[in-house]
Amino acid sequence: MAQSKILVDTNCYLRLAQSIRPLLFVPFGDKEYCLYVIPELNEELDRKHLKNKFPWVDDPEYQNDRNHHPVVSRKQKRSIADTFDHIWDYVETELPGPSRVDALYVAYAIELDVHVVTDDDDMIVLAETFGARVMRTLDLLRLMLDAGHVDMGRIRAIVSYWRHIEDMPGQVRRQYRTLFGEEPP
Repeated sequence: MAQSKILVDTNCYLRLAQSIRPLLFVPFGDKEYCLYVIPELNEELDRKHLKNKFPWVDDPEYQNDRNHHPVVSRKQKRSIADTFDHIWDYVETELPGPSRVDALYVAYAIELDVHVVTDDDDMIVLAETFGARVMRTLDLLRLMLDAGHVDMGRIRAIVSYWRHIEDMPGQVRRQYRTLFGEEPP
C-alpha cells in the first residue's frame, strides 16, 4: 500500500518532535500515514530565536529525522514553485501573517495533494483560501491514537508539556474535549 503522506509545519514539529521519537518517516495505521517536513524547515530552524527557545533542534537525532522529505519530481517542483509564487503574492497583498515557509508548506500540500498540520490561524486561512487540506496538531494526535501509534497517556503528557512551556495551540481546550472526551490536562 502507498503511504498517506502528511506534512507537519514548524510549530507542529516543534510541539511533537521531543515527545514522539522519531516523529518523521515512521508509517503508522492501516493507511500507512507518514509524517514529513519540507526541506525549507531546516532554514527556518536556523533562525536564532528558534535555536534559543529550542536548542535541541541541533542534536543529531533531530537533524537526521528532518532529512526525510517527500519525494518530489522535477515537474512537481516546478508546480510547487508556481503555486508558491501565486500564494506568496496573495500573502504580500491580502494576508500579511504567514511566513515564506508557511506559504511553501501550503504550496507543497496543494501540489502533492496531502494534508498539512498546523495550528497557525493565518496559515489555516491561507491553506483554506487555496484549497489545501489542513488539520490541527490535536487532529493528528487523534489520528495517531486511533492507529495505535500513541496512547492517551502520551497525549496527556504532550498537552501538559505544551502548558508547561506556555505553547498551547489556539482552541485547544474546546478541540481537546471534542476529540478526546475529557478536559485537557
